[in-house]
Amino acid sequence: MTETRRFLIISENPVLISLLENCSEQGGYLMEAVRTGALGFKALLAARPDLVFLDIAIPDIDGLTWLTILREMLEGKGLPVIVAGEKLGPEELARSFELGAEDCIPFRHCDPRELSARVRAVLRRRAAHAEQPAAALSMGPVELDPGRHRCFVCGKEARLRPREFELLEILMRKAGRVLSRPYLLGSVWGMSSAANTRAVDVTVSRLRKALGEKAGNWVESVEKFGYRFCDPDQIAR
Repeated sequence: MTETRRFLIISENPVLISLLENCSEQGGYLMEAVRTGALGFKALLAARPDLVFLDIAIPDIDGLTWLTILREMLEGKGLPVIVAGEKLGPEELARSFELGAEDCIPFRHCDPRELSARVRAVLRRRAAHAEQPAAALSMGPVELDPGRHRCFVCGKEARLRPREFELLEILMRKAGRVLSRPYLLGSVWGMSSAANTRAVDVTVSRLRKALGEKAGNWVESVEKFGYRFCDPDQIAR
């Protein structure tokens, strides 16, 4: 028997709630909606949802501040979140993806069929990742354990946000190869290669800072193209 997925919606906007109710009915999902960020945290701990829809315009706290707090919680580190807003500007999109949002939806004119398809895509990606934990990696000063979602630099644990972790993993698995921004947008963020966002550049900057000066230098910029993780075999010891 297929497990029923649980959605938590944090919003007081009737348009978004109605749209998600339709999506839940079509997909056979269970849905709980709360109006504020404070209630959202309570519902999160009580219901353990499979997916959170977060309206950036909740009344008691900025939505992206709520997401920042969530990512510091053990229960929220790997929890899929879709950020929603009547309108989402470039800065809101970039920051959402930096904080590990799976998707961002401007819902005022969103087609219900498109929303349902995007929800299914998020759930498929998460299920595949959970069922097939990737092998650990060790290159230079960096050790990455995707199964435990832990990163070590020179033996000391580095705290990475979800998107930073996913970006580092794909760079390390393809070490020595230059990966374009459109490729990374599609592979890590699930976004169209035509998306106008600085999510990749901003996340690389944060990743380097989190890794520290020595390990951060292993993430190289390739002008006008993208990024690569140094090939250890090509580095002079």
